[in-house]
Amino acid sequence: MDTPATTETPTLQDAHRACFACGASNRGGLHLCFECDASGVAAAEWQPTAAFLSYADRVHGGVIATLLDSSMVHALFAQGVTGVTAELTIRYLQRVHVGEPIHVTGWVEFKRHAIYLCRAEVHQGGVLAVRASAKFVAMPDPLAGR
Repeated sequence: MDTPATTETPTLQDAHRACFACGASNRGGLHLCFECDASGVAAAEWQPTAAFLSYADRVHGGVIATLLDSSMVHALFAQGVTGVTAELTIRYLQRVHVGEPIHVTGWVEFKRHAIYLCRAEVHQGGVLAVRASAKFVAMPDPLAGR
């Protein structure tokens, strides 16, 4: 018996399944699960563990950078855009602790030609701990030709 062909349309997230930050099929990844609201803000909660330490009780800054970058990528996805990071500026305001949930949000501020300016924030315990701005370059649709 033949199996019926699937009619599901692949999404940008489908093309991103191996991503370290959000990929469902990346066993060693962070497994972030973003939701976007009607205004296009991408948000996720993440629980850091000791595996992501830098110094005692501090989440590694590179992991925080990954959270911020991924939130902005998902804000671009909400607009149907696939982009790659061209520039990322981060301001670490507070220590981010292990063992306490993190709330990360990202959004698109504006577009100029094929460049998108995005912003993101990490909050922990209701306090703004880290903020970022980034420029993303639009790239060809990874789903084209599927």
